[in-house]
This record gives sequence, structure tokens and C-alpha cells, in this order.
Amino acid sequence: MKIVRYSPAGDLDARPRLGVLFSDDRGTVGDLRSACHGALAADGEGEAADIAAVCFPGDIAGHLAAGDVAIQLFYPATEFLARCLQDAPDAAGPDGHPLFRNLNTCRLHAPVKPWKIIAVGRNYGSHDSEMSKTGGGFPKAVPSAWIKSNSSLAGPFDDIQKPAATDALDYETELTLVIGQRCKNVPEDQAYDVIAGYMVGIDVTARDVVALERAEGNQLMGKMFDSFAPMGPWMVTKDEVPDPTSLAIRTRVNGEVRQDGNTSQMIWNIPRLISYVSQMTLEPGDLIMTGTPSGVAAGHKVEGENWFLQDGDVLESEIEGIGTLNNLVVDATDTPSWDWARSREPGKIS
Repeated sequence: MKIVRYSPAGDLDARPRLGVLFSDDRGTVGDLRSACHGALAADGEGEAADIAAVCFPGDIAGHLAAGDVAIQLFYPATEFLARCLQDAPDAAGPDGHPLFRNLNTCRLHAPVKPWKIIAVGRNYGSHDSEMSKTGGGFPKAVPSAWIKSNSSLAGPFDDIQKPAATDALDYETELTLVIGQRCKNVPEDQAYDVIAGYMVGIDVTARDVVALERAEGNQLMGKMFDSFAPMGPWMVTKDEVPDPTSLAIRTRVNGEVRQDGNTSQMIWNIPRLISYVSQMTLEPGDLIMTGTPSGVAAGHKVEGENWFLQDGDVLESEIEGIGTLNNLVVDATDTPSWDWARSREPGKIS
């Protein structure tokens, strides 16, 4: 199933709701909270509204955190929707909220608001080579990884803000895992048990800011600016992706293919990544971005060609069987609180 986090298009005050996307001709989104309420009420449950609100809040992380009860109610809710879609497609739920909307009348948000986003770098040999000046890359004793902030999240069709701080805005399309339960120290042979589903994610990077920060021994803002983690367009439940280790992954900029790889090219596979990062407690809804193939702007070293993203560029990020993000790059209009020009002056303390 494809689970979306949506609100009516044009209604900026509407709180996002969780929906399931049907594969019909209209692209119908069914409201899961209303459906759960209706299904429970039909069975005589007096607390149907309260149970539905807890089990289907407006975020997948909240739904997963509600535990086994919420998971068990997911399929009765979708079955209720399927019956109503056939018999009464214009029906409203018990709370008066429309049970169905056409996808083209919805704004899709990042499906998950996680506790943390764990991003893995240089996890494809081709990308490691294009980013390594010596050709050797990192030693590969452990995965190269870091945390991205929740404030960097963006929706699947939201604008990517190009900060004034950077002239080297880069893209990395990545298969993103959604953790389904609280877990720690997960053995490799149990790794898929803790996955709820998959999304497309983009690790947007300000390469010049990262270079400044790494010279200081850290990495922060170059990966953390607002909108630097578009996600979606939905979460595909893991039962719909029988083999996540063999999916085509592509990036297009203004229609031109830049990245064209396959998840089979990962250096650290999914079970090994989960085994490594689960040494810290993972919470329901946490995200693991699994790396990107070659073809990023920083790796394109052709005289006279600049692949870094500019205002007006259209970025399409696609993973086979999951979906496609479509994000417009725009210059950020806010005034930076930090003097980046001063930071770039040699020998000066900023």
C-alpha cells in the first residue's frame, strides 16, 4: 500500500491527515482516520472516534508509535475504504470529513516526521570513486553516516531553498527506510523485521559549506539547511517491495539524466546498515537514507560544465517501485544571520 500524508490543496491552515492511495484511474486518496472511525463504529465500539485519532494521527511516525493496535486496525480501515469507494465514493466519514479526495486536489507532505534522519554517505562504489581525489575513498571499517535535522524535511513537490551561503548546491537521490518499531542492536538476519516501508529521499548538500565545516573537523549546516531533505511522495509498505536490493534509482535535472544506478550497488547492504545504526535506539518512524550512486554535481569534472543546482532548476528523483519526487529549486529569500563571506576570508576568525 502507498500511505500519504496530505491536506487539501490550497488550504494552508488544514492539518495533514494520513491517507491510502488507491491504484484506480482517478488516483483516489482515502482518509484512514475517518475510515477507522467508521469501521469501529459499525462494530459498536463506543470510543471509535478516540481510538481512530490515536491510531491514525496526521503522521506515519505517530501511527507506528501507537503500536500493535494501530497496525492491526490499518487493514480494517483500508477494507472499509475499499467498500465505500465501490458503493459510495462521495461519502463522508462519521466526523464529516470526506472519505475520498482525488490525488490532484491534494497537497502531499513529507510522509513521516521522524525523531531522527540518519544519512549514509559514499555507500555506492561509483559515487565513492567520483568523490575521492585519490580514488581510494574511505577505509570502509564502518559506514560513513551522520544525522540530518527534522527541520530539513520537505515535501515531495515542495521547493528546495538554495541558501545565499552556497554556490555549490548538490543532489543525491536515496532509497530511504522507514523504521516501524522501537529497536536496538538489531541482528542482520532480523533487519527487515523492523522496516515499515520505503520512500524516495534527497540528501541535498551545500558542498562549499561542507568543505568549510570539514576543515574545522565537523559537518553541520552544509547538510542541515531548511528543505535539504525532501521525502516521499508516499511510504510504500514493505510487502509491496519484495526486493529493495534491486531497484533502479535515477535523478534528472531539467529532464537530463544525471544519476542512473541500482540499489544492488550498495557497499553496505540494508541489513548491515540497520545492524550498525541500531546500536543507538531507533524509534518508530526514524529514517535511514541509504546512499546514492554516481552522477552528483560535485563528481562532474568536465571543463566548462557546472552541474550544481541553480534557481529555476527542476529536480526529479525516482526509484523504481517507489515513486518520483519533483522539486523546483528557488533562491532563498531570507537574510542569513551568519557572514559567510567573512568565513571564507583566509586567516580570519569569523
